[in-house]
Amino acid sequence: MAKINRRKALIALATGLVSLNSRFLWAESGFDLGLKGQELLAQGKYDQAIEILQAGVKLEPDNEWLWGLLGRAYFQKKELRKSLDSFRQVLRLNPEDTYSRMMVDIISQKPLPPKIEPIKPLTPLEKKALEEEKQILDRLQVENTLGYRIQRVVLDPGHGGFDSGAVGLKGLQEKEVNLDLVKRTSQILAQMDKDLKVFFTRTEDYFVPLSARTTTANQYSADLFVSFHVNANENRKPRGMETYFCSERASSKEAARVAEFENSVLKLEKNELIQKGYVNIEEILFLFERKRYWEAGGEVASLIQNNLKNRLPLKNRGVHSANFYVLRRAKMPSILLEMGFISNPEEEKLLAQSDFRHKLALSIASSIVSLKKSRI
Repeated sequence: MAKINRRKALIALATGLVSLNSRFLWAESGFDLGLKGQELLAQGKYDQAIEILQAGVKLEPDNEWLWGLLGRAYFQKKELRKSLDSFRQVLRLNPEDTYSRMMVDIISQKPLPPKIEPIKPLTPLEKKALEEEKQILDRLQVENTLGYRIQRVVLDPGHGGFDSGAVGLKGLQEKEVNLDLVKRTSQILAQMDKDLKVFFTRTEDYFVPLSARTTTANQYSADLFVSFHVNANENRKPRGMETYFCSERASSKEAARVAEFENSVLKLEKNELIQKGYVNIEEILFLFERKRYWEAGGEVASLIQNNLKNRLPLKNRGVHSANFYVLRRAKMPSILLEMGFISNPEEEKLLAQSDFRHKLALSIASSIVSLKKSRI
């Protein structure tokens, strides 16, 4: 058992932090409490972890590590408001903390739990109205079964943080173009279709692993996943736009090259360790489902590419497929846009222009909205 720090124990008692029989008296510092809280988190004992970590941040209110652990504990308990406050506190102490910034983004886009109000019993008139509403909705659902309903879209700005993506001759970075286009597209979508819910995999310049991007889309139960990218080639001449969907094998050598470049960031990510003999039932089931998602992704890619080619002054390079890691685990139709070549001097110049970006975002947003009217 660690030796009690008498001075800190007396301070804690004086401030009402602990009582004489408290189990926190053994701790010499917030670090000790953090280690204990981390251990409880790993064991899934979130209530106990929160209690320990709350004591830790009271003892050391400027300890960003403790606030981060507390944010994780609240997140696991689905206490999103408290989790958000904890991660924001981390960012106040350390604005460079990319994990907390990502968590703030994720939580901010989740619907926070509403304030609980007493439930009043329904009147006979209200019950009848609800029954009629259900009948209408059931009928509409039957009428719409031939189409794929798009109500929730996740926009994914490719690359970010230390992963700049492709870089043009003038220094324009792909990650910056992607993020700006996503923000513009989202704003236009909000104006064009107020019923469409739009989410992001990142809203600022930080790194997000490829696996986390589609995981985010799956968590949001998205109907469509769109990954924004800008193409590049060692040869400066290639130009134009193209749209990709996921497939086991690449549709061409060029498609394989693009997928290899976009997947290259995997080398910088930590490989997941899988225990020997472990069988992931959900993964096996997904192997049967993904063909349907990939086929739908192909239809979406064709519709969007056809729409874009009529709206933009870029060469139409068509629709292709390849094994993109960022798309393969999405449980919804997913596509990857390559919006011009940043390696081409003329197109790099275009991509740097605000007017062109607006036109590009407007075309993408219009294409997404048009999908709602199509039968996918």
